[in-house]
Amino acid sequence: MKKGLAYILVLVLLFIFPQPSFAMEFTITDVKMEAFLQADGTVNVEETHTYEFEGNFNGITREVVPKEDAEITQFTAFESGKSLKVEKEDGLYKIHRKGKDETITVTLLYTIKNGMEIYEDVAQFYWPFFDSRNETTYEKLTITIHPPEATNETIAFGYDEAFNTETIGEDGTVLFQLGEVPSGTNGDIRVAYPVSLFSSAAQISNEMMKDEILNAKQTLIEKTAAKAATRETLSSMASIGIPAFSIILFLLMLGSWWKARSRRSELKREGMKFKTLPNLIMSLPATIYYTNNKYLPSQSVAAAFLDLIRQGYVTKTAEDVYTLTGKKSSLKHEMLLMDWLFEKIGSNSQFHFDDLTAYTKNKKNHAQYQLFQTQWREAVKNEVNSHSLYKKVTKYRLSLFLSSLLVLTFMILFIIYNLLGWFSAALVLFMIVLIYASLYHPRTWEGARIDYEWRLFKERFKEISQSEWEAWPEDDKMRAYIYGLGISAKEISRKNDELIKAFTPPPFDWERDHYHPASLYGIAYTGSLATFNFRSVDDSISSTSTSSSSYSSGGGTGGGGGGSGAF
Repeated sequence: MKKGLAYILVLVLLFIFPQPSFAMEFTITDVKMEAFLQADGTVNVEETHTYEFEGNFNGITREVVPKEDAEITQFTAFESGKSLKVEKEDGLYKIHRKGKDETITVTLLYTIKNGMEIYEDVAQFYWPFFDSRNETTYEKLTITIHPPEATNETIAFGYDEAFNTETIGEDGTVLFQLGEVPSGTNGDIRVAYPVSLFSSAAQISNEMMKDEILNAKQTLIEKTAAKAATRETLSSMASIGIPAFSIILFLLMLGSWWKARSRRSELKREGMKFKTLPNLIMSLPATIYYTNNKYLPSQSVAAAFLDLIRQGYVTKTAEDVYTLTGKKSSLKHEMLLMDWLFEKIGSNSQFHFDDLTAYTKNKKNHAQYQLFQTQWREAVKNEVNSHSLYKKVTKYRLSLFLSSLLVLTFMILFIIYNLLGWFSAALVLFMIVLIYASLYHPRTWEGARIDYEWRLFKERFKEISQSEWEAWPEDDKMRAYIYGLGISAKEISRKNDELIKAFTPPPFDWERDHYHPASLYGIAYTGSLATFNFRSVDDSISSTSTSSSSYSSGGGTGGGGGGSGAF
């Protein structure tokens, strides 16, 4: 009984949550298109499409978009002589034929009214059987054009994928053997016969068109030959230029690396040893930004708040209530932070972390919060820029950017002339040049020294002994704690926690019921609160993004074209 109930439950679950089926896949292995030109100017078309399906399918599609002034009529579909249901949506025809894991061949019949262009001396069939709207590759495609009657006066040629694929038979029949035709490509065909073959067709122009068609064919041949020659020249240039450019770029980057390495070696030879924290040349937030790959993580605001306490700009006046002391700062980012926390979020020069929570609960304040963060980070960055920490290499970087434009020019030419291999190589070079030019900011001796000292601190601090650390001044201990928090370094934070726990705490301030705020224990106590609250606020603020889409029309002659698919 229990087994039966289990089976029933499984069946019910399968019915409610059916297993996802594999997506239908198909290839169009063979397509034959035959156009039978009629004496009255209409064109009867017969197409046979062979599809190989994997999975379930409902039918095939054929998009036939006529040229301007032409019209598609009497569209029908058959398989082995059996009529198939056809559903039309604008220029898209859906031929219904269900199946699974099959190879099918479908015949399509339709008539093109006004498909011929009748001139004084010739009649022209200039038609796009497919264009860039085609989403499926034809693995093998042939197009055959049959005149109303035999003739030995035939002009025929094709554009793009159809270029140089034509063969003219003795009776005037033209066979275009295109072979594989990739999706998204064009391939108009153009065939002209004596106008006398179309005696019952209405003449649309009194122009003499034969010479113009012949000139168009010759121009196409010449342009194609010129393009082939240009393509060969470009390929030859690329075979020399790309390797040469790569070698020059490699040598430049190697030189930059060698100079930086030599500078580090000189600093090591100076005998710098890790004893305590490096002296502050800049403020702690600026030092964090400079020595943390120019990045300020979310905890950096909490670290900046603690640094205000360390310097005496802020003190704790009641339980979790912080008050400005009236001491003035000359640094813009410190003034911004104090104004934002104690006047915009808090009030009357006082701040409580509950004020921050209440402020950001109102979603209307999120944009203002993000604006502050941007302004604050920019102010920190400006302090770093006010010191001579980087060499001025504007001309060198500009020359790199200009060289990237040269590479970009060739990339465009490689695409135009279908040199995809060289395009890929040039793209890699282009990206490397841009990244190198963007990131190349060699340090001055002072900048390298600051970076080296703090790197040495980050490496050695995790190995410091308890006795060494206890010998540090109180201010150094606080700076070590704030710095580790600001760069979001877990190893430094863990080491700080380990040292603080093992250290005998200072006397508790019973009158104020807390440790003195400008002490290691006061900083550590406030640090956990600040980190939690500022991180929670960052997590609560979300940003939105928009996307857009675009539509591309086909590229066949006269606005016509189309393609094939399945559903």
